[in-house]
Amino acid sequence: MADLWSVYGSPFIAGVIFVLAFFVIGLWLASIALKDSSIVDIFWGFGCAAMAWIFFLTSTGAEPRAVVMLILATLWGARLGVYIGARNWGGEDRRYARLRQHITDQGRSYVLYSLRAVFLFQGIAMVICTLPLLVAIATPGDGRLGLLGGLAAAVIAIGLVMEALADWQMAHFRRTRTTQGVVMDRGLWRYSRHPNYFGEMLVQWGFFLMACAATPLGIVTIIAPALLSYLITGPMGANLLERRLTKKNPDYEDYVRRTSAFVPWPPKPTTASSFRGIAGR
Repeated sequence: MADLWSVYGSPFIAGVIFVLAFFVIGLWLASIALKDSSIVDIFWGFGCAAMAWIFFLTSTGAEPRAVVMLILATLWGARLGVYIGARNWGGEDRRYARLRQHITDQGRSYVLYSLRAVFLFQGIAMVICTLPLLVAIATPGDGRLGLLGGLAAAVIAIGLVMEALADWQMAHFRRTRTTQGVVMDRGLWRYSRHPNYFGEMLVQWGFFLMACAATPLGIVTIIAPALLSYLITGPMGANLLERRLTKKNPDYEDYVRRTSAFVPWPPKPTTASSFRGIAGR
């Protein structure tokens, strides 16, 4: 245990301090001034990328595996932060606005509630979800990628491309559509109802594989991709989104029947007329 702490202790503590000081307290105070809790989503990707840099700068050396992991984590986090920032620019995300109204209607303080349920919760999640980055970057050794590391890098790269392309296709669709209430079933969205989420899961499981390539102890970081996969696919992720979309547009049910939920797959034939609709991150 002492040996593990000597390797991972300093970067881990530095990362936790960053999360508490900036991501939890700093963003919470900023959200009060801006009256916008959704800034936590904008800084999720940037925060994870910053954690990768903290792990890199506080560990022993710039080994090839650590450099590859740092580059991939930075590309992933920066792209995600820029995309969500551009999407949410100009006002609080509707999900947080509804939550704010719900808590306020109950006579409770949303300011205090958001500290615990929004910023502290996501701060803890960030510490957990960056554990594979910690292990992949801070583990000493020759730092060579090896077969498993090469596979991990490929999985991450594929996930990054898929996630970015799916988000671009959805953003383009929303800018150019002429009729509201139609379903997006083009491009990657023809083969998956949530190709952006699937790409995100590839990235996170790729990070985990890179940690396993660094050391057999990397297996313990499986909690990170497992947690994110649950958050993405579970009752607060895609399932919640699809319930809302079905209520807004009954035709969305046809899209659900013929289209794979996550793993891209050729759509099932349908006897109904072709619908085009709404979907999103």
